[in-house]
Amino acid sequence: MTTIAVPSTARVLDLGTLSAGTVVEARRKNEVHYRGCVEDTAPGLGVVWIRDDMAGHRAILHLDEYSIWQISA
Repeated sequence: MTTIAVPSTARVLDLGTLSAGTVVEARRKNEVHYRGCVEDTAPGLGVVWIRDDMAGHRAILHLDEYSIWQISA
């Protein structure tokens, strides 16, 4: 029997806990708008920059607009 790894998610309330390379999702009304690796954070501003996997561009995410969720395998 093979075990399948299911990714788990945890909501990020403190951007200071994120570091470059962490995989996150940005959600609004339980819909994923962005998913990708963290490139930089500015916890004092409530902002995180990611490289979006879906579109391939850099995105700036603000905690006032999105809930941020850390994805771990």
